[in-house]
Amino acid sequence: MLRLGILLISAVFWLPVPALAAETAERIIAQARADCRAFENGTLTLGENAVVQADLTGDGQPEEIVDSRAFTCSSAASLFCGTGGCTITVVADGTARAFLAKAWRTVDWDGQAILLLAVHGSDCGGTNLRRCYEAVVWSEDGFRSLRPEP
Repeated sequence: MLRLGILLISAVFWLPVPALAAETAERIIAQARADCRAFENGTLTLGENAVVQADLTGDGQPEEIVDSRAFTCSSAASLFCGTGGCTITVVADGTARAFLAKAWRTVDWDGQAILLLAVHGSDCGGTNLRRCYEAVVWSEDGFRSLRPEP
C-alpha cells in the first residue's frame, strides 16, 4: 500500500499548491517520513541534496527542487526510487510538478535555464538500458517539453 502511494505521487504531474515553496518541500518530506515510518517503523534520512534551489523561471528567485533520490528509509531500500528513477518535484510559481528521473541537472543555454532529466529508455522507444533524456524549460506559466502535457 505504501509503494502504491509513492507511485501515485510519482504519477501525478501537476499538484496545485498555494503554499510557499519551502512549505511544499516540508510537506513532501513529512509525507516521505510518514511513509517510511509506516513501513516497519523505518527512519527517514535526508541526504545533503534532498532540497536544492535553482532559478528555473528566470525571475531571479530560486525554485525549490525536492529530489527523493536523497531520501533513505532504514526499513525499505527501494521505497522512493525504482528502475524508472526517483521523483523530482519542482515547486515553481505556486505549483509543484513531479518528474520521474534517474538523474537530473540544470543547464544554462543563452540565459535560459533548462532542467535536463535522464529518463527511462522506454520514453524514447527503447528499454531501460538505452539512454534517454528530456529537456524541460519554463515558459510563461508552466514547464514545457516535447512530452505531451499530463
